[in-house]
Amino acid sequence: MGEKSVRKSFHFLCLGILLVVFAEATHIPAYPKMLEHFQLGAGYSVYMQLGFALGLTGFQPLMGWLSDTLGQKIVILFGAALLTIGSLLIAIAPAFWVLVLGLFLKGFSGAAVIPSGVSFVAKYFSYEKRGKTMGIYGFYTVIGGLAGPILSGIFVDRLGWNSIFFLCSLLGVVALLLFAFGVPNIKGVKSASFDFLGVLFVFLLLGGLLSIPTFINNYGLSSWMWVPAFIISLVSFLLLLLVEKRQKKPLLDIEYAKTKNFWAPSAIAVIMFMSFSSVMYVLTFFVQSVQGKSSTVVGLLQFPLFLTMALANIVSGRLMSKISTRKLIGSSIGLLVVGVGMLSIAKMDTPFLYLFLSMSIIGTAIGMVGPVVKSVIVSKASPTRLGVVSFTYITIENVASRVGASFALVTFALFAAGGNAVGALSSTALLLTIFTACAFLFLVFIPKRIEGNYQETEDLAEQTEAVETIPL
Repeated sequence: MGEKSVRKSFHFLCLGILLVVFAEATHIPAYPKMLEHFQLGAGYSVYMQLGFALGLTGFQPLMGWLSDTLGQKIVILFGAALLTIGSLLIAIAPAFWVLVLGLFLKGFSGAAVIPSGVSFVAKYFSYEKRGKTMGIYGFYTVIGGLAGPILSGIFVDRLGWNSIFFLCSLLGVVALLLFAFGVPNIKGVKSASFDFLGVLFVFLLLGGLLSIPTFINNYGLSSWMWVPAFIISLVSFLLLLLVEKRQKKPLLDIEYAKTKNFWAPSAIAVIMFMSFSSVMYVLTFFVQSVQGKSSTVVGLLQFPLFLTMALANIVSGRLMSKISTRKLIGSSIGLLVVGVGMLSIAKMDTPFLYLFLSMSIIGTAIGMVGPVVKSVIVSKASPTRLGVVSFTYITIENVASRVGASFALVTFALFAAGGNAVGALSSTALLLTIFTACAFLFLVFIPKRIEGNYQETEDLAEQTEAVETIPL
């Protein structure tokens, strides 16, 4: 494809991804009304969230493998179709478990579609243009995540809870058309075998990890109800390593995961996204239950978070050619430490403007680190394994966000149980600040030289000296 065709296809893909991300972010505001419709208590929401999370994370490695094997277009068309079917099932569900199945399919659609932007950028854009286009991709996804909850609340309040899912089903059709007519059909490299055991053990591993905080939230840390889920996760992980080492074309690229280009930025992303999602959920609980403010105020606090994330994605993508990778990632970690640390001194009468500023700093930190980390992740990946690598990373990011949020809520509840609900936020935020600062430890493992990114002056001098010593 020519450059114009690549850019056109990229924006068609990103518009479709925006619609899918929008749909993925619409269900939470509808949860109370959905449970009320089926005359169920709030405790049943854990099954809804678990069904959605399993769909979103449990099949991302498989979708990456299929993207490399069958071609990206087939996978994203499949994802758009799942969004249409899953959303329609939710809207017309005659029973609660049908609704959970719809949420599972809705999550599955995100697993097939959302990570495709990363692999598309890595496959079709030169190293010099990856930073800018990663930033644009990040901007599209954040805007979708920002608009989803806002419009969902309006639809649920005025037209009923199932109206937003009828809209999501329609958006699935629109995304299907965007992918069908705007994204090229590039065939993948077919594999002689299917890694069935890899798919099974990945699903069991992620299912166990996502179930642990669910059991802890329901029964408490001392009940030991979470232990079987932990054992399943551990055993599945060990068996997964054994199986993947024997595969010629494995579901997970274990050898590439051992390189600094993958594990170092992934470790930093895990820490930062766990802290980010933890703050989102804990602050929501603090503002509503402790300060006694309305859900509108919570929405206003999330607005600067997502807005700064969107803008920071664009800025970060452009700065990657001017500032070194380590400095950009280090600056992002520092901003997150500052933003989370501000909440460690929050009190009952902490003004809205203070919390607004904290969320803006946190959003900027996460928005800045996204494009940089993704560019490092795919920098040395084989062109035939870009789908596997990028989808695997997005899986790690999603699991970190969901597990981090659940454990933060448990920590907050434990502090609040001591009789000091006001101090629960500051105590939790202090732990998160220390945890976030641990990301600096991995910064030294980030490769200094990433092709297409800015290189340090001394590195350039070394390269120049090396060139000059080559005999003519």
